[in-house]
Order: sequence, then C-alpha cells, then structure tokens
Amino acid sequence: MNNLSKENLGQKPRHLIQVVSRRTGISPDVIRAWERRYEAVISHRTPTNRRLYSDSDIEQLSLLKRAINAGRRIGDIAKLSYDDLFELVMGDESNATKTYQRPHTGTVMELFDEAVFGIQEMDAHKFDITLSNAIATLSTTDFLVEFLKPLHSYINDECKRGSIRYVQEKMAKMAIRTCLSNLYINLRSSKEEGPKLVCASLTAEYENLDTWMYMIVAQNVGWNITYVGNAVPHDELSHIARKIKADTVVVALNNPRDIARKSYEIKTIKENADKRENLILIGSQASEYRQIADSIQAIISLDITSFRLTLERLYSLIR
Repeated sequence: MNNLSKENLGQKPRHLIQVVSRRTGISPDVIRAWERRYEAVISHRTPTNRRLYSDSDIEQLSLLKRAINAGRRIGDIAKLSYDDLFELVMGDESNATKTYQRPHTGTVMELFDEAVFGIQEMDAHKFDITLSNAIATLSTTDFLVEFLKPLHSYINDECKRGSIRYVQEKMAKMAIRTCLSNLYINLRSSKEEGPKLVCASLTAEYENLDTWMYMIVAQNVGWNITYVGNAVPHDELSHIARKIKADTVVVALNNPRDIARKSYEIKTIKENADKRENLILIGSQASEYRQIADSIQAIISLDITSFRLTLERLYSLIR
C-alpha cells in the first residue's frame, strides 16, 4: 500500500451500517436519523443502495455519542468539525471524570499527601525528597501502582479542573520524569540477560509518563528493555525489533486521533514480525484497538497490573 492510499484509508467508504453500529454502540436507526435530520455524517451508497461509511465517519459518530453522554444535544453538535467536537468532548469528560483515588493505607497515604502538599506549595525540593523517600520505602511495584499512578492521575485531573496551575503541573511532571528515568537506568544494568522487549509510540503520539512506568515494571519482571520513545514511524519500530531479535514489541497508544492509520500500522508491525514475537498494546487508548488486536492476536493491557501479569506469563514461556 503506497503512502497516498494509507493517508486516504480513513476517508474510504467501506463499512456497512451494521459494522458502524457494532463499533460505535449506536443503533442503525439512530445513525440513519442523525444522517437524515442533521447530516452528522454523509454516507456513500453501493450499487444496491446500501449505506457505506468510512473510518473517519466512525470516529465522528463515536465522538458524537460521547458528547451526548455528557449531556449535549445532537442538534447542537451534529455539524461540528472533528477538531471542534474532539475539543468539546475532551473538555466535558475532563470536567466530569475523576480518575484518581487517594491512597488509604498508612505509608503510601502519607507519602501521597506529602507529594500533593509539595505540588500545592510549589516546593520542588520537598516534592523531590518525597519521591526519593517513596522509592526507598516502597517496593518497585507499590511505588508505581499504589503511589505514583494515583499521583500522576491527580496532577492531570486537578490541572484540567484548574485547582492546580500549569506551572505546578510542569514542575511535578519534570520531577517525576527525572525520577522515573533514574529508576529505569538503575534497573536496566541488572536485566541485560533477560528476554528482549522493544517499546515505542507511533507517529503523532506524544510522550506519556505512564509508558515509563510500564517499562520499569517490565524491567522489574526481568525483561531487557529497549525503549525507543514517542512518535516513532512503524517501519522503524519493526526494524529495531528485527535488529535486536526482540521477543516482544510494545506499542503505547495515548492519542485518541488517527485510529484508522494507527490500526493499519499496528497490523503492518505484526505482519513484519517474527512468528515468535509477541505484540502488546498499552496506553489510555489501547481499548479502541480491540478489533484489530483480536484479528492479529495482539494483547491489550489496560493497566500496569495486567501488563505485569502478561509479561510474567510470557517470561515463563520464553525462559
């Protein structure tokens, strides 16, 4: 498939309304009504007059459903562009959703509260000390799952709500990134003989601290990690996997856009992989790729705990 056809893949009308209904959770009758009354999407027709929709139509309809679930009216939002609708949905969901829970066990709770205080007071020194104390006090798994993951979610949620400022978010995330980088390097030196895993995010993705947490968990299980970073072309990821003879490739998916293109790239990575090579999808948007994952026998890990269990199982099979 050439570059032009890949770029146009998302615009190609190729899905019957029953497929669109399954992917979006919207009934065929409602899809027809939205098209007829509001021109929310415009279908193409087959020679036998059956409706066909594109991947872009599916993404638009999925966003419309999310906006309606947040309390919007279809008549008010049906003709919004994808970008405007996307921004609207992100704003609605960030205001309505609280993704973190304050830890409720002794030491972890105290460390969490100290870290939050450091952020609120813009006390970078205190925040750094709290992170260091958490690493020294907790196991690697507890540090990541019980302490750092809720703290990272707290920062994201409260910044979106406006209770902490952008500069506070930047201070905290820079400290966390440094902390994770140091932990990654310290663990790396002792895992050189383990099975090989390469991880990256695809083009148009952005750096996410959660990916660092996943890689540290993988190192802690015993894997030898090559973390390439974010926004890596899929053919480059395939190349390095072949070059180092990786046992597992991990693709991080956190940007909700360009699902059709990235689905094609994920499929291509799997097609170019060695038969023994495993493919794991992680990240906040990984569940959106369930259909392609099922079709190519890729694994989706929706949280750090399930990722760790998956790697422990694969490790035992490889070793």
